[in-house]
Amino acid sequence: MNAPQITKGNKKRISLNRIFSAAAVGILILFLLLAWLIYSSLISFKVLLNDVAEESLPNIVISSKLYGESSRLLEATEQLSKSSSEAAKRLAEQRISRYLSQLKRISEQNYHSEFLSIQLETINLEIADFTALIKESLILNQQISDKEKAIYRLFTLSLAFESDATNQTQSKDNYIWSMQLSKTLVSVSRGLNMNRLQEVRGLFRQFNNDLDLLRNYAKQEDNSSEKLKLTNNLAQLILHEDGLLPLKIKQLRIAGRVIGRENFVHNIIQDFARLLEYSAKETEAQITQKMAFTINRAETETSIIGLALVIGVIFLIVLILFIQKNIVSRLLVLNNLVKGKIKGEKVYSSLTGNDEITDLASSFMLFSDTIEQQNVKLEHMSLSDGLTNIANRRALDVRLLHDIELSVRKKSHVAVLLMDIDFFKLYNDNYGHAAGDECLKKIASVIKHSLKRSSDFVARYGGEEFACVLPDTELLGAAAIAEQLLHSIRDANVEHKFSKIGDSITLSIGVAVSGPERVLLPDQLLKQADKALYLAKSKGRNQYCISTNE
Repeated sequence: MNAPQITKGNKKRISLNRIFSAAAVGILILFLLLAWLIYSSLISFKVLLNDVAEESLPNIVISSKLYGESSRLLEATEQLSKSSSEAAKRLAEQRISRYLSQLKRISEQNYHSEFLSIQLETINLEIADFTALIKESLILNQQISDKEKAIYRLFTLSLAFESDATNQTQSKDNYIWSMQLSKTLVSVSRGLNMNRLQEVRGLFRQFNNDLDLLRNYAKQEDNSSEKLKLTNNLAQLILHEDGLLPLKIKQLRIAGRVIGRENFVHNIIQDFARLLEYSAKETEAQITQKMAFTINRAETETSIIGLALVIGVIFLIVLILFIQKNIVSRLLVLNNLVKGKIKGEKVYSSLTGNDEITDLASSFMLFSDTIEQQNVKLEHMSLSDGLTNIANRRALDVRLLHDIELSVRKKSHVAVLLMDIDFFKLYNDNYGHAAGDECLKKIASVIKHSLKRSSDFVARYGGEEFACVLPDTELLGAAAIAEQLLHSIRDANVEHKFSKIGDSITLSIGVAVSGPERVLLPDQLLKQADKALYLAKSKGRNQYCISTNE
């Protein structure tokens, strides 16, 4: 081939060989820098692990504090369950409230765990229910104590009858009622010491029998009316729905609930404490294990990186020599071939071998032969309409697809206005096609200048049809723009005496909108706008109609 001539200009020529060599040196420097960064990052990672260990140890201490507070909370609930008076209950409640507050404060300040917060809230609610049961139990105990005192007063009153009977030297039969009363009260006293619900219910039935005996004996003795009254009062104190025995039954039931609730509260507090203890031990074990593993790994990787640096430097030197000999020199030959082709010289590849460089030379020859054909095709891919100097249909399709995809991401609306010049065929037939072309250019200009936003887009859809794409525009905004376009066309006053609806050019406009509530594909949106345009024409033209999106 004819070797291309190399001419030297005023500027110093920088050869590809020097550029490639400089790039290789840069790669070497970059490799060394990267290795240094990896090495220093490992050292930093080691320091970071030590810092984490120093921060984690206080967390273990905090877990221990929470565990201690949980233990004290458990003791306070036991004290609450054993409260025998309102004062003891209030003291236990104060301790529980203090321990719960401390647990919540420590947890929120150090853990920010939703699970721990839920656990504490559960414990708080259960303790509140448990406290209510204790309060109800204390009230029942007080009521039972009041009933016992009332019965004691009634028994004291019955002793007065015995005293009167002794003074009047009555027969022994007059003592039967007093003896039965004493026997009944002993049974009641025994029942108050019972802890089994079934036994108390049995005593309940027995007491009914005793009351019948007391009433019979009272009728047979002196002072029968007073004794009957005392007997009935005793029955009222013991058997009434708020009497001693019903209160005792209720007390036993609540006592059972107290025991169950106490066990449940103890269990959830113990679970919370065990969770904290397990978390602390697990954290401690993990920290110890990770620290030992990471330190050993960092030391090993540091040695490996040092060795890799040495090997990498040697390999890079060898690679540079290889590239210089087998690639750079052959690329210089290929460069001369390319320059000759650019100058129009008839060139032939003088490269030898069977690798990517020879493939590149062959591909370049094929590429140079087809470049002109591709340039011709590119010219036909123009996105502008030759007559009106606005976008064409292809540009409209690309822009509409882009705006719809953007509206989906932004959850916004995009509107399309599809416009048709009314009775344009009559315009062409009567004024001529040249005048029709001028009319199209003027209408395109009016539409383009009527759109105020830079984001609004206008294109020639085909023939006498135009389309506008309005991003970030809802239905009301699109309707307002359509109305503005109608006014602008009327203000332009392009003569059309052959129109059936006026003396100047008018438009019919179809409006369609795609939005978050219903996303339409480009074809669907254009179809909706076309339906609306057809509706505007059918209603008499020179107006806009909005698609119903049906």
